[in-house]
Amino acid sequence: MVDWETLLGKERLHRPNAGSQPGRTPFQQDLDRIVFSAAFRRLAHKTQVHPLSDNDHVHTRLTHSIEVASVGRSLGTIVGSTIADRLCNPHITGDTFGDIVQAACLAHDIGNPPFGHSGEDSIGSWFHSEENGSAIFGSGMKEVEKNDLKYFEGNAQGFRILTQLENNPWSGGLQLTHAVLGTFTKYPRSSAVQPIPNNSYLGGKKIGFFEAERDNFEIIAWSLGLVKRSEAPYYWCRHPLAFLVEAADDICYAIIDIEDGFALGYLTFEEARDVLVPMARGVNRRPNMEKHEIIGKLRAVAIGELVDTVSKAFLQNERALLEGSYSKELIADTPYRKDLERAKTVAREKIFWSERKTKIEIAGSEIISGLLNLYLPVVDSIEHLGWDVKGLSGQPQMLARVMSNRFGGVTSRYEAWLRVTDFVSGMTDRFALDLYRKLKGIAI
Repeated sequence: MVDWETLLGKERLHRPNAGSQPGRTPFQQDLDRIVFSAAFRRLAHKTQVHPLSDNDHVHTRLTHSIEVASVGRSLGTIVGSTIADRLCNPHITGDTFGDIVQAACLAHDIGNPPFGHSGEDSIGSWFHSEENGSAIFGSGMKEVEKNDLKYFEGNAQGFRILTQLENNPWSGGLQLTHAVLGTFTKYPRSSAVQPIPNNSYLGGKKIGFFEAERDNFEIIAWSLGLVKRSEAPYYWCRHPLAFLVEAADDICYAIIDIEDGFALGYLTFEEARDVLVPMARGVNRRPNMEKHEIIGKLRAVAIGELVDTVSKAFLQNERALLEGSYSKELIADTPYRKDLERAKTVAREKIFWSERKTKIEIAGSEIISGLLNLYLPVVDSIEHLGWDVKGLSGQPQMLARVMSNRFGGVTSRYEAWLRVTDFVSGMTDRFALDLYRKLKGIAI
């Protein structure tokens, strides 16, 4: 069983001798590094649920991430205060836990492509489309590398951004602490075996890092003492605090989707109220409150109730979490499990399947597929030139310039396609739409 002092490791990825700053903990520094990264800033114009919305009230990936980070900080601090009292280490406090969880929450969606989860699916589907041929993959790509592309995951792309692409490219990225990177990794496994059975470990449902970043995650897992799983190679148990990140995300999107649905007119006041009331006990209303104020009050109280019960669930299952034997969402161990499931069901049926959202997601899929199609001849040309990007000419050369010549240093189709998916998944919704129109000659 791993211990908390090891799990809270302050060592930085590829910068083991980094010094500390007076008045700022390493985890607070991590928060700042994430906030000031370009990838985090782009979340302001990426879909949370409603693509290209004209309503400024509706959440984007950025506002969602900030709110998840706020809830995560509360969860981490509450849980951490109890644990820190036991550890009797003056350098570990409730805020230590809170800062780690807050930083991981802040970055939890940093790898999501444009157009939300439909965009994520679109990238994977495009690589699946030529699964049995050589048009995309060529002849020398390993199966694990093909799986990284066919099962493209925003979580794995997020790990790549944090550890490779931002700030210090190919030298640790943002060089965050091992504790924050471990907490960030919701699915600590590679695509070496795909898929993991549905009834297996919760942390194995998806890919958490690509083969290109496997060495980075191995360093982190070894440093933190994460429990190794035996079902497949390159597969670990979650960092216990990753369960708090997951819970913070679940709380925010389930509750806030209801508030957004009401603001957009997908839900009546009565529908939104009836979903929130069971999780918002003891709400005191001011006289003459407007309907949107009542929904806002119910949302706030519901989140508070869920934070309290999730914190208790974590502490009740602490030993299993440390052993790596806990394998369900913390929400499932709270009295509000069915209420939260009802909120998700209402959101799915009344909001996610709305006509406007569906039409834009279909268009978004066409945009992403169209952009990837444009770069297939570019990858072919670079390979034909022996990976000498300077030898490109004609349209492949121009498309490489559009990508700011990100192909420098690639030596395989796998690396080349990762650079393309870095480019496409990093786009905001509006940039993807605008670029697609221009490259297709629809608008100049």
